[in-house]
Amino acid sequence: MPNPPRPRRRVSLQVKLAFALVLVVLAPLLVSAYLVDQLGKVAANFASSEAAARQEPMDRALTAYRELFDTTKRLHAEIADRLARRPDFLAGETEEDLPLLLEREPGLVRISLQRADGSPVASATRPLPGPAWREKVVDRELPGGRLVLAFAVRASLQDEYQELGTALDGARRVAQIRSALPEGYRITFLVLISLAALAAAGLGVVFSATVTRRIGSLVETARQVSGGALEARVELRGSDEMAELGSAFNTMLDDLDGTRRQIAYLQRIGAWQDVARRLAHEIKNPLTPIQLAVQQCVSSYRGDDERFARMLRDTGEIVEEEIAALRRLVDTFRTLGQLPKVEATPLPLAEVIEELHLDPQMAERIELVPPPAPITVRADKLLLKRVLVNLVENAIHAGDEAGDKGDVVIRWTVAGTTVTVTVDDRGKGVAAADRERIFEPYVTTKATGTGLGLAIAKKIALEHGGDLAVADAPAPTGGARFSITLPAVET
Repeated sequence: MPNPPRPRRRVSLQVKLAFALVLVVLAPLLVSAYLVDQLGKVAANFASSEAAARQEPMDRALTAYRELFDTTKRLHAEIADRLARRPDFLAGETEEDLPLLLEREPGLVRISLQRADGSPVASATRPLPGPAWREKVVDRELPGGRLVLAFAVRASLQDEYQELGTALDGARRVAQIRSALPEGYRITFLVLISLAALAAAGLGVVFSATVTRRIGSLVETARQVSGGALEARVELRGSDEMAELGSAFNTMLDDLDGTRRQIAYLQRIGAWQDVARRLAHEIKNPLTPIQLAVQQCVSSYRGDDERFARMLRDTGEIVEEEIAALRRLVDTFRTLGQLPKVEATPLPLAEVIEELHLDPQMAERIELVPPPAPITVRADKLLLKRVLVNLVENAIHAGDEAGDKGDVVIRWTVAGTTVTVTVDDRGKGVAAADRERIFEPYVTTKATGTGLGLAIAKKIALEHGGDLAVADAPAPTGGARFSITLPAVET
Protein backbone atom coordinates (compact mmCIF):
# COMPACT_ATOMS: atom_id res chain seq x y z
CA MET A 1 0.00 0.00 0.00
CA PRO A 2 1.37 3.45 -0.80
CA ASN A 3 2.32 5.57 2.13
CA PRO A 4 -0.25 8.24 2.97
CA PRO A 5 0.88 11.72 2.00
CA ARG A 6 2.46 13.65 4.78
CA PRO A 7 0.50 16.64 5.96
CA ARG A 8 2.02 19.83 4.75
CA ARG A 9 3.44 22.09 7.39
CA ARG A 10 1.34 25.19 7.58
CA VAL A 11 2.71 28.60 8.29
CA SER A 12 0.75 30.09 11.16
CA LEU A 13 -1.43 33.11 10.55
CA GLN A 14 0.53 35.01 13.18
CA VAL A 15 3.77 34.62 11.19
CA LYS A 16 1.98 35.57 7.97
CA LEU A 17 0.53 38.72 9.51
CA ALA A 18 3.86 39.73 11.04
CA PHE A 19 5.68 39.13 7.75
CA ALA A 20 3.00 41.04 5.83
CA LEU A 21 3.26 43.98 8.23
CA VAL A 22 7.06 44.06 7.89
CA LEU A 23 6.72 44.04 4.10
CA VAL A 24 4.12 46.80 4.21
CA VAL A 25 6.43 48.97 6.31
CA LEU A 26 9.69 48.15 4.54
CA ALA A 27 8.46 48.29 0.95
CA PRO A 28 7.90 52.07 0.82
CA LEU A 29 11.04 52.72 2.89
CA LEU A 30 13.26 50.64 0.61
CA VAL A 31 11.70 52.11 -2.50
CA SER A 32 12.14 55.62 -1.11
CA ALA A 33 15.75 54.82 -0.17
CA TYR A 34 16.45 53.65 -3.70
CA LEU A 35 14.69 56.62 -5.26
CA VAL A 36 16.44 59.09 -2.94
CA ASP A 37 19.81 57.54 -3.80
CA GLN A 38 19.03 57.70 -7.51
CA LEU A 39 17.79 61.27 -7.20
CA GLY A 40 20.96 62.10 -5.30
CA LYS A 41 23.07 60.65 -8.07
CA VAL A 42 21.08 62.46 -10.73
CA ALA A 43 21.30 65.71 -8.79
CA ALA A 44 25.04 65.21 -8.23
CA ASN A 45 25.62 64.42 -11.92
CA PHE A 46 23.59 67.43 -12.93
CA ALA A 47 25.43 69.68 -10.47
CA SER A 48 28.81 68.33 -11.51
CA SER A 49 27.93 68.81 -15.18
CA GLU A 50 26.78 72.35 -14.53
CA ALA A 51 29.89 73.04 -12.46
CA ALA A 52 32.14 71.59 -15.14
CA ALA A 53 30.37 73.69 -17.77
CA ARG A 54 30.94 76.88 -15.73
CA GLN A 55 34.47 76.04 -14.65
CA GLU A 56 36.14 77.07 -17.93
CA PRO A 57 34.46 80.53 -18.14
CA MET A 58 35.32 81.12 -14.50
CA ASP A 59 38.96 80.14 -15.23
CA ARG A 60 39.04 82.64 -18.08
CA ALA A 61 37.47 85.32 -15.89
CA LEU A 62 39.99 84.64 -13.13
CA THR A 63 42.80 84.82 -15.67
CA ALA A 64 41.37 88.09 -16.98
CA TYR A 65 41.30 89.48 -13.43
CA ARG A 66 44.88 88.40 -12.89
CA GLU A 67 46.00 89.93 -16.19
CA LEU A 68 44.12 93.11 -15.28
CA PHE A 69 46.00 93.27 -11.99
CA ASP A 70 49.32 92.71 -13.72
CA THR A 71 48.58 95.24 -16.47
CA THR A 72 47.46 97.85 -13.95
CA LYS A 73 50.55 97.31 -11.80
CA ARG A 74 52.83 97.57 -14.83
CA LEU A 75 51.03 100.69 -16.01
CA HIS A 76 51.39 102.35 -12.60
CA ALA A 77 55.02 101.28 -12.39
CA GLU A 78 55.73 102.59 -15.90
CA ILE A 79 54.12 105.98 -15.10
CA ALA A 80 56.05 106.19 -11.84
CA ASP A 81 59.35 105.29 -13.57
CA ARG A 82 58.75 107.77 -16.37
CA LEU A 83 57.89 110.63 -14.01
CA ALA A 84 60.80 109.77 -11.74
CA ARG A 85 63.19 110.32 -14.71
CA ARG A 86 61.91 113.79 -15.53
CA PRO A 87 64.70 116.37 -15.29
CA ASP A 88 62.60 118.93 -13.42
CA PHE A 89 61.71 116.41 -10.73
CA LEU A 90 65.32 115.40 -10.46
CA ALA A 91 66.24 119.09 -10.10
CA GLY A 92 63.64 119.64 -7.40
CA GLU A 93 61.71 122.36 -9.24
CA THR A 94 58.26 123.75 -8.30
CA GLU A 95 54.86 122.19 -8.61
CA GLU A 96 53.51 124.33 -11.47
CA ASP A 97 53.12 121.32 -13.80
CA LEU A 98 51.66 118.91 -11.19
CA PRO A 99 47.89 119.60 -11.82
CA LEU A 100 48.49 119.09 -15.55
CA LEU A 101 50.10 115.76 -14.80
CA LEU A 102 47.03 114.70 -12.84
CA GLU A 103 44.85 115.43 -15.87
CA ARG A 104 47.22 113.82 -18.34
CA GLU A 105 48.19 110.57 -16.61
CA PRO A 106 45.43 107.89 -16.52
CA GLY A 107 44.14 107.03 -13.06
CA LEU A 108 46.50 109.42 -11.25
CA VAL A 109 44.70 111.27 -8.40
CA ARG A 110 47.59 112.48 -6.25
CA ILE A 111 51.24 113.44 -6.85
CA SER A 112 53.71 114.56 -4.18
CA LEU A 113 57.39 115.55 -4.15
CA GLN A 114 59.04 115.06 -0.79
CA ARG A 115 62.50 115.79 0.66
CA ALA A 116 64.65 113.09 2.12
CA ASP A 117 63.23 113.76 5.59
CA GLY A 118 59.66 113.32 4.30
CA SER A 119 58.65 116.98 4.32
CA PRO A 120 56.59 118.01 1.25
CA VAL A 121 58.05 120.07 -1.53
CA ALA A 122 55.10 120.21 -3.88
CA SER A 123 51.86 118.25 -4.35
CA ALA A 124 48.63 118.16 -6.32
CA THR A 125 45.42 116.19 -5.71
CA ARG A 126 42.11 115.55 -7.35
CA PRO A 127 39.13 113.61 -5.87
CA LEU A 128 38.51 109.95 -6.41
CA PRO A 129 35.89 109.01 -9.06
CA GLY A 130 33.51 107.75 -6.37
CA PRO A 131 33.10 106.05 -2.98
CA ALA A 132 33.78 102.64 -4.57
CA TRP A 133 37.33 103.70 -5.40
CA ARG A 134 40.50 103.81 -3.30
CA GLU A 135 44.09 104.95 -3.71
CA LYS A 136 46.94 102.73 -4.84
CA VAL A 137 50.28 104.34 -3.79
CA VAL A 138 53.45 103.97 -5.84
CA ASP A 139 56.69 105.77 -4.85
CA ARG A 140 60.10 106.27 -6.46
CA GLU A 141 63.42 107.48 -5.08
CA LEU A 142 64.71 110.82 -6.33
CA PRO A 143 68.08 112.48 -5.65
CA GLY A 144 67.62 114.04 -2.26
CA GLY A 145 63.94 113.19 -2.09
CA ARG A 146 60.99 110.92 -3.05
CA LEU A 147 58.19 110.92 -5.61
CA VAL A 148 54.87 109.61 -4.27
CA LEU A 149 52.04 108.82 -6.72
CA ALA A 150 48.50 107.63 -5.89
CA PHE A 151 46.34 105.95 -8.52
CA ALA A 152 42.58 105.39 -8.33
CA VAL A 153 41.62 101.69 -8.34
CA ARG A 154 38.27 99.99 -7.64
CA ALA A 155 38.01 99.04 -3.95
CA SER A 156 36.06 95.82 -4.68
CA LEU A 157 38.34 94.54 -7.37
CA GLN A 158 40.45 92.47 -4.98
CA ASP A 159 37.39 91.09 -3.19
CA GLU A 160 35.77 90.15 -6.48
CA TYR A 161 38.93 88.40 -7.48
CA GLN A 162 38.98 86.40 -4.22
CA GLU A 163 35.26 85.57 -4.51
CA LEU A 164 35.76 84.38 -8.05
CA GLY A 165 38.64 82.17 -6.90
CA THR A 166 36.52 80.73 -4.09
CA ALA A 167 33.64 80.06 -6.50
CA LEU A 168 36.04 78.38 -8.91
CA ASP A 169 37.36 76.12 -6.15
CA GLY A 170 33.75 75.21 -5.19
CA ALA A 171 32.92 74.42 -8.80
CA ARG A 172 35.92 72.11 -9.00
CA ARG A 173 34.78 70.29 -5.85
CA VAL A 174 31.18 69.99 -7.13
CA ALA A 175 32.45 68.62 -10.42
CA GLN A 176 34.14 65.79 -8.50
CA ILE A 177 31.00 64.82 -6.45
CA ARG A 178 29.19 61.69 -7.63
CA SER A 179 26.44 61.53 -4.98
CA ALA A 180 24.37 64.32 -3.41
CA LEU A 181 23.99 62.38 -0.16
CA PRO A 182 26.93 62.08 2.20
CA GLU A 183 27.78 58.57 3.32
CA GLY A 184 26.75 59.41 6.89
CA TYR A 185 23.27 60.29 5.73
CA ARG A 186 22.94 57.01 3.87
CA ILE A 187 24.07 55.01 6.88
CA THR A 188 21.63 56.91 9.11
CA PHE A 189 18.80 56.22 6.69
CA LEU A 190 19.62 52.51 6.61
CA VAL A 191 19.70 52.42 10.40
CA LEU A 192 16.27 54.07 10.51
CA ILE A 193 14.96 51.50 8.04
CA SER A 194 16.28 48.69 10.21
CA LEU A 195 14.69 50.17 13.33
CA ALA A 196 11.40 50.57 11.46
CA ALA A 197 11.59 46.93 10.37
CA LEU A 198 12.18 45.79 13.95
CA ALA A 199 9.32 47.96 15.22
CA ALA A 200 7.04 46.64 12.47
CA ALA A 201 7.99 43.06 13.31
CA GLY A 202 7.29 43.65 17.01
CA LEU A 203 3.95 45.30 16.33
CA GLY A 204 3.13 42.57 13.84
CA VAL A 205 3.78 39.88 16.43
CA VAL A 206 1.68 41.69 19.06
CA PHE A 207 -1.25 42.51 16.78
CA SER A 208 -1.20 39.18 14.99
CA ALA A 209 -1.11 37.36 18.34
CA THR A 210 -4.24 39.27 19.37
CA VAL A 211 -6.00 38.55 16.09
CA THR A 212 -4.97 34.90 15.88
CA ARG A 213 -5.91 34.30 19.51
CA ARG A 214 -9.41 35.60 18.84
CA ILE A 215 -9.67 33.64 15.60
CA GLY A 216 -8.43 30.59 17.49
CA SER A 217 -11.25 31.08 19.98
CA LEU A 218 -13.73 31.04 17.10
CA VAL A 219 -12.13 27.90 15.66
CA GLU A 220 -12.14 26.16 19.05
CA THR A 221 -15.81 26.99 19.58
CA ALA A 222 -16.64 25.68 16.10
CA ARG A 223 -14.81 22.45 16.92
CA GLN A 224 -16.71 22.10 20.19
CA VAL A 225 -20.02 22.57 18.41
CA SER A 226 -19.07 20.05 15.71
CA GLY A 227 -18.06 17.64 18.49
CA GLY A 228 -21.53 17.79 20.02
CA ALA A 229 -21.19 20.61 22.57
CA LEU A 230 -24.11 22.54 21.09
CA GLU A 231 -24.24 24.94 24.03
CA ALA A 232 -20.67 26.22 23.40
CA ARG A 233 -20.42 29.94 22.63
CA VAL A 234 -17.47 32.20 21.86
CA GLU A 235 -16.56 35.14 24.10
CA LEU A 236 -14.86 38.02 22.28
CA ARG A 237 -14.84 41.33 24.11
CA GLY A 238 -14.55 44.73 22.54
CA SER A 239 -16.39 46.69 19.88
CA ASP A 240 -14.27 45.95 16.81
CA GLU A 241 -15.04 43.76 13.81
CA MET A 242 -13.80 40.61 15.54
CA ALA A 243 -16.22 41.19 18.42
CA GLU A 244 -19.02 41.71 15.89
CA LEU A 245 -17.96 38.51 14.17
CA GLY A 246 -18.08 36.66 17.50
CA SER A 247 -21.53 38.08 18.22
CA ALA A 248 -22.73 37.10 14.74
CA PHE A 249 -21.20 33.64 15.23
CA ASN A 250 -23.06 33.20 18.52
CA THR A 251 -26.27 34.43 16.90
CA MET A 252 -25.78 31.91 14.12
CA LEU A 253 -25.26 29.13 16.69
CA ASP A 254 -28.39 30.24 18.54
CA ASP A 255 -30.35 30.22 15.28
CA LEU A 256 -28.94 26.83 14.35
CA ASP A 257 -29.78 25.50 17.80
CA GLY A 258 -33.29 26.89 17.53
CA THR A 259 -33.68 25.43 14.04
CA ARG A 260 -32.35 22.09 15.24
CA ARG A 261 -34.82 22.08 18.12
CA GLN A 262 -37.67 22.95 15.78
CA ILE A 263 -36.71 20.22 13.34
CA ALA A 264 -36.39 17.71 16.17
CA TYR A 265 -39.76 18.81 17.53
CA LEU A 266 -41.41 18.47 14.12
CA GLN A 267 -39.85 15.03 13.71
CA ARG A 268 -41.24 13.96 17.09
CA ILE A 269 -44.65 15.35 16.24
CA GLY A 270 -44.48 13.55 12.88
CA ALA A 271 -43.78 10.29 14.69
CA TRP A 272 -46.65 10.98 17.08
CA GLN A 273 -48.90 11.68 14.11
CA ASP A 274 -48.16 8.25 12.68
CA VAL A 275 -48.85 6.66 16.08
CA ALA A 276 -52.02 8.74 16.47
CA ARG A 277 -53.34 7.66 13.06
CA ARG A 278 -52.75 4.00 13.86
CA LEU A 279 -54.20 4.25 17.36
CA ALA A 280 -57.27 6.06 16.05
CA HIS A 281 -57.82 3.31 13.53
CA GLU A 282 -57.17 0.47 15.98
CA ILE A 283 -59.26 1.96 18.79
CA LYS A 284 -62.18 3.15 16.67
CA ASN A 285 -62.87 -0.19 15.00
CA PRO A 286 -63.78 -2.25 18.14
CA LEU A 287 -65.69 0.54 19.91
CA THR A 288 -68.95 0.09 18.01
CA PRO A 289 -69.09 -3.75 18.43
CA ILE A 290 -68.29 -3.35 22.13
CA GLN A 291 -70.99 -0.74 22.58
CA LEU A 292 -73.56 -2.82 20.68
CA ALA A 293 -72.65 -5.95 22.61
CA VAL A 294 -73.05 -4.24 25.97
CA GLN A 295 -76.30 -2.63 24.92
CA GLN A 296 -77.59 -5.99 23.75
CA CYS A 297 -76.62 -7.61 27.06
CA VAL A 298 -78.45 -4.94 29.04
CA SER A 299 -81.58 -5.00 26.90
CA SER A 300 -81.80 -8.79 26.59
CA TYR A 301 -81.99 -9.52 30.34
CA ARG A 302 -85.54 -10.56 31.32
CA GLY A 303 -84.91 -11.92 34.79
CA ASP A 304 -86.52 -10.78 38.00
CA ASP A 305 -83.27 -10.23 39.93
CA GLU A 306 -83.45 -6.51 40.52
CA ARG A 307 -79.96 -6.30 41.99
CA PHE A 308 -78.40 -7.98 38.97
CA ALA A 309 -80.45 -5.87 36.62
CA ARG A 310 -79.29 -2.68 38.36
CA MET A 311 -75.67 -3.85 38.23
CA LEU A 312 -76.08 -4.64 34.54
CA ARG A 313 -77.51 -1.18 33.86
CA ASP A 314 -74.69 0.47 35.82
CA THR A 315 -72.16 -1.54 33.88
CA GLY A 316 -73.75 -0.44 30.62
CA GLU A 317 -73.64 3.21 31.65
CA ILE A 318 -69.98 2.93 32.65
CA VAL A 319 -69.14 1.27 29.36
CA GLU A 320 -71.08 3.95 27.48
CA GLU A 321 -69.15 6.72 29.28
CA GLU A 322 -65.79 5.11 28.67
CA ILE A 323 -66.62 4.47 25.02
CA ALA A 324 -67.60 8.14 24.68
CA ALA A 325 -64.28 9.14 26.27
CA LEU A 326 -62.45 6.80 23.92
CA ARG A 327 -64.31 8.33 20.98
CA ARG A 328 -63.20 11.80 22.08
CA LEU A 329 -59.64 10.50 22.37
CA VAL A 330 -59.93 8.96 18.91
CA ASP A 331 -61.16 12.30 17.55
CA THR A 332 -58.15 14.00 19.14
CA PHE A 333 -55.84 11.39 17.62
CA ARG A 334 -57.49 11.93 14.27
CA THR A 335 -57.01 15.70 14.62
CA LEU A 336 -53.30 15.25 15.30
CA GLY A 337 -52.83 12.68 12.58
CA GLN A 338 -54.79 14.56 9.94
CA LEU A 339 -53.56 18.16 10.30
CA PRO A 340 -53.90 19.88 6.93
CA LYS A 341 -50.93 21.46 5.19
CA VAL A 342 -50.37 25.16 5.79
CA GLU A 343 -51.59 27.33 2.91
CA ALA A 344 -50.31 30.75 3.96
CA THR A 345 -51.64 33.92 2.34
CA PRO A 346 -51.53 37.62 3.33
CA LEU A 347 -54.09 37.98 6.09
CA PRO A 348 -55.23 40.92 8.30
CA LEU A 349 -54.39 39.69 11.79
CA ALA A 350 -57.12 41.71 13.52
CA GLU A 351 -59.74 40.00 11.38
CA VAL A 352 -58.76 36.55 12.69
CA ILE A 353 -58.47 37.62 16.33
CA GLU A 354 -61.75 39.54 16.37
CA GLU A 355 -63.59 36.44 15.12
CA LEU A 356 -63.00 34.96 18.57
CA HIS A 357 -65.89 37.17 19.73
CA LEU A 358 -68.24 35.02 17.66
CA ASP A 359 -67.97 32.33 20.33
CA PRO A 360 -70.28 33.47 23.17
CA GLN A 361 -68.23 31.71 25.84
CA MET A 362 -65.03 33.41 24.68
CA ALA A 363 -66.57 36.79 23.88
CA GLU A 364 -67.28 37.60 27.50
CA ARG A 365 -63.86 36.41 28.75
CA ILE A 366 -61.34 38.05 26.37
CA GLU A 367 -59.88 41.56 26.15
CA LEU A 368 -58.24 42.68 22.90
CA VAL A 369 -55.38 45.22 22.84
CA PRO A 370 -54.74 46.05 19.15
CA PRO A 371 -51.72 47.99 17.85
CA PRO A 372 -51.99 51.57 16.52
CA ALA A 373 -51.76 50.42 12.89
CA PRO A 374 -53.20 47.33 11.17
CA ILE A 375 -50.86 44.34 10.79
CA THR A 376 -50.86 41.85 7.95
CA VAL A 377 -49.35 38.39 8.41
CA ARG A 378 -48.67 35.49 6.08
CA ALA A 379 -50.73 32.66 7.54
CA ASP A 380 -53.42 30.02 7.04
CA LYS A 381 -56.58 31.53 8.52
CA LEU A 382 -58.20 28.24 9.57
CA LEU A 383 -55.06 26.86 11.27
CA LEU A 384 -54.13 30.19 12.90
CA LYS A 385 -57.62 30.49 14.34
CA ARG A 386 -57.34 26.93 15.70
CA VAL A 387 -54.12 27.95 17.52
CA LEU A 388 -55.74 31.05 19.01
CA VAL A 389 -58.86 29.14 20.09
CA ASN A 390 -56.73 26.51 21.80
CA LEU A 391 -54.67 29.12 23.66
CA VAL A 392 -57.73 31.10 24.76
CA GLU A 393 -59.52 27.94 25.97
CA ASN A 394 -56.43 26.92 27.94
CA ALA A 395 -56.16 30.44 29.39
CA ILE A 396 -59.81 30.41 30.48
CA HIS A 397 -59.41 26.98 32.10
CA ALA A 398 -56.20 28.13 33.86
CA GLY A 399 -58.02 31.14 35.33
CA ASP A 400 -60.97 29.06 36.40
CA GLU A 401 -58.72 26.50 38.11
CA ALA A 402 -56.93 29.34 39.96
CA GLY A 403 -60.28 30.85 41.01
CA ASP A 404 -59.84 34.03 38.91
CA LYS A 405 -62.67 34.65 36.45
CA GLY A 406 -60.97 37.69 34.92
CA ASP A 407 -60.44 38.36 31.22
CA VAL A 408 -57.80 36.78 28.99
CA VAL A 409 -55.75 39.59 27.40
CA ILE A 410 -54.66 39.28 23.74
CA ARG A 411 -52.11 41.72 22.29
CA TRP A 412 -50.36 41.78 18.93
CA THR A 413 -47.40 43.88 17.81
CA VAL A 414 -44.91 44.00 14.95
CA ALA A 415 -41.10 44.45 15.05
CA GLY A 416 -39.33 44.43 11.70
CA THR A 417 -40.53 41.35 9.81
CA THR A 418 -41.88 39.49 12.85
CA VAL A 419 -45.36 39.74 14.34
CA THR A 420 -45.90 38.63 17.96
CA VAL A 421 -49.28 37.68 19.44
CA THR A 422 -49.40 37.26 23.24
CA VAL A 423 -52.13 35.53 25.23
CA ASP A 424 -52.03 36.36 28.98
CA ASP A 425 -54.09 34.33 31.45
CA ARG A 426 -54.84 34.66 35.16
CA GLY A 427 -53.85 31.16 36.21
CA LYS A 428 -51.04 29.90 38.39
CA GLY A 429 -48.49 30.07 35.57
CA VAL A 430 -46.22 27.36 34.23
CA ALA A 431 -43.41 25.97 36.37
CA ALA A 432 -39.87 26.35 35.00
CA ALA A 433 -39.48 22.57 34.77
CA ASP A 434 -42.61 22.32 32.59
CA ARG A 435 -41.89 25.15 30.12
CA GLU A 436 -40.03 22.95 27.63
CA ARG A 437 -42.04 19.73 27.96
CA ILE A 438 -45.44 21.43 28.02
CA PHE A 439 -45.48 21.39 24.20
CA GLU A 440 -44.76 17.65 24.00
CA PRO A 441 -47.72 15.42 23.05
CA TYR A 442 -49.74 13.98 25.94
CA VAL A 443 -48.12 16.30 28.48
CA THR A 444 -50.56 18.54 30.32
CA THR A 445 -50.79 20.43 33.60
CA LYS A 446 -54.60 20.57 33.56
CA ALA A 447 -56.85 18.22 35.50
CA THR A 448 -58.56 17.26 32.27
CA GLY A 449 -57.35 17.08 28.68
CA THR A 450 -55.19 14.93 26.46
CA GLY A 451 -52.12 17.20 26.24
CA LEU A 452 -52.30 17.43 22.45
CA GLY A 453 -53.66 20.96 22.08
CA LEU A 454 -50.39 22.83 22.70
CA ALA A 455 -48.44 20.28 20.65
CA ILE A 456 -50.78 20.84 17.70
CA ALA A 457 -50.62 24.64 18.17
CA LYS A 458 -46.80 24.66 18.27
CA LYS A 459 -46.57 22.46 15.17
CA ILE A 460 -48.88 24.84 13.28
CA ALA A 461 -46.82 27.86 14.41
CA LEU A 462 -43.55 26.20 13.29
CA GLU A 463 -45.01 25.28 9.91
CA HIS A 464 -45.90 28.97 9.47
CA GLY A 465 -42.23 29.89 9.85
CA GLY A 466 -42.80 31.16 13.39
CA ASP A 467 -42.90 29.65 16.85
CA LEU A 468 -44.98 29.21 19.99
CA ALA A 469 -43.40 29.61 23.42
CA VAL A 470 -44.25 30.36 27.02
CA ALA A 471 -42.53 33.38 28.61
CA ASP A 472 -40.14 32.89 31.52
CA ALA A 473 -41.58 35.85 33.43
CA PRO A 474 -45.21 36.01 34.57
CA ALA A 475 -47.69 37.96 32.46
CA PRO A 476 -48.96 41.36 33.64
CA THR A 477 -52.20 39.58 34.52
CA GLY A 478 -50.31 37.37 36.98
CA GLY A 479 -50.56 34.12 35.05
CA ALA A 480 -48.71 32.63 32.09
CA ARG A 481 -47.96 34.39 28.82
CA PHE A 482 -47.95 32.37 25.59
CA SER A 483 -46.37 34.09 22.55
CA ILE A 484 -46.94 33.26 18.90
CA THR A 485 -44.49 34.65 16.33
CA LEU A 486 -45.47 34.88 12.68
CA PRO A 487 -43.84 36.38 9.57
CA ALA A 488 -45.18 39.80 8.67
CA VAL A 489 -46.11 40.95 5.20
CA GLU A 490 -44.21 44.04 4.04
CA THR A 491 -46.57 46.84 3.14
